[in-house]
Order: sequence, then C-alpha cells, then structure tokens
Amino acid sequence: MTGSRAWRLAWCAAGPLLVGCASTAPPPPTSSSNYLHQYASAGGALDTATTTWDTLGKGLVTTGTNTIANEAPIDAAYAQALSTFSNELLAIQFPASTKNDVHNLVNAAGAVRNDLAGVASGAVSTTQFVNDEANLQNAINIVQHELGLGSSTPIAGT
Repeated sequence: MTGSRAWRLAWCAAGPLLVGCASTAPPPPTSSSNYLHQYASAGGALDTATTTWDTLGKGLVTTGTNTIANEAPIDAAYAQALSTFSNELLAIQFPASTKNDVHNLVNAAGAVRNDLAGVASGAVSTTQFVNDEANLQNAINIVQHELGLGSSTPIAGT
C-alpha cells in the first residue's frame, strides 16, 4: 500500500478514535482539587489541536493533496501538542492513586507522537497508528474515570 493510500485509510480509520479530553467532562468541582482544573486546561488545549489536525488532514484527503510534504507540518503540529499535553500532565500534582495511570497516558501519547513521524510515508502501519490512537483514548478515559470525570467522546463522534 502506498503512503498516500495508507494515509487516506489512516485518516478514515483513526478519525473516530481521536481524543477529546475535556470536551465532555463536567466542570471540575470548586474544591481545592486544582489538579482537575489543570487537567481540564491541558485537555482543552489537546482537544483544540486534535480537532485542527483532524480537520486539516481530512481536508487534504478530500482535495487529494495528502502528500507527505503536505501532511508533515500538520502531523508535526499535532505531535508537538501531544508533547505539550504530556509535559503538562507530568507537572500536575495528581493524587497518588492516579499517578501510574497518568504515566500510562503519557506513554500512550508518546506512542502516537512517534507514529506521526512515519504514518504518512508508510514507515508506520495504519494498523499500528489506529491501535495506538485507541490506546491513547482508553488511557484518557481511565485517568478521567479515576478523577471522577466522564469518559471523553471521540472528536469525530461529536
């Protein structure tokens, strides 16, 4: 499968799995749970980046301009957003019971970030990319459940 064809499949397959960290969660309580506010802020920024990545990528597919050269800056921006999200999570003082799952979430974001460097060219399989996106979504939902927040809704489903 060529990189361009594989990427069309990746956009179609991964689109429904994209993360939505803060969009469906109820507002954090007004108690001293500052970590909830920090998580919502980090998640909101990632939501914005994910929506932008998804929209721009689908636009390239629709117009038939989804070349490696056109996809690279979009993927790089999304990879940077995942990196920023991960760094912000690691700086938040979560309850001790949540820290392991936060680290799992950071690792899942890292896997997607690494995939982005090779998915358009075919160096990373569509299957791996879609699986890593699903793992990221699951990791987000686990952390949100532990924080007493609702599961996130994949962006493509909104």
